[in-house]
Amino acid sequence: MKKVMVVEDETDLREMINLMMEKEAFETEMACDGADFLEKIDKFEPNLVTLDVMMPGLTTKEILEKLKEKKTNSKIILLTVVKFSDEEKEEILRMGNVVDYVTKPFDLDTLMNTVKKHLNEQ
Repeated sequence: MKKVMVVEDETDLREMINLMMEKEAFETEMACDGADFLEKIDKFEPNLVTLDVMMPGLTTKEILEKLKEKKTNSKIILLTVVKFSDEEKEEILRMGNVVDYVTKPFDLDTLMNTVKKHLNEQ
């Protein structure tokens, strides 16, 4: 069974994404911020993480740097309200384990298709 961790500070959105992942028969874990995520990742060892870009506490860059130290193979899909230029996209996709991003607000089908696409590549 594939494992997905949902990292999102907005409770309703975190629970909705988590429910959607469970409905697709993924084993799931939730985290409310970067520190919570970094604390849980070692035990849960997800195949894929949906990571909100703008959360209180650690910045996305700090989270990805700390994740690198853990030497995890978890794929990361960023969830962001920011629309990126082509140059920014390339830079983001070179950061740690980031494989893709989805712009908020997103269609649930779009997010699910992105998740499945990257889980099927494993």
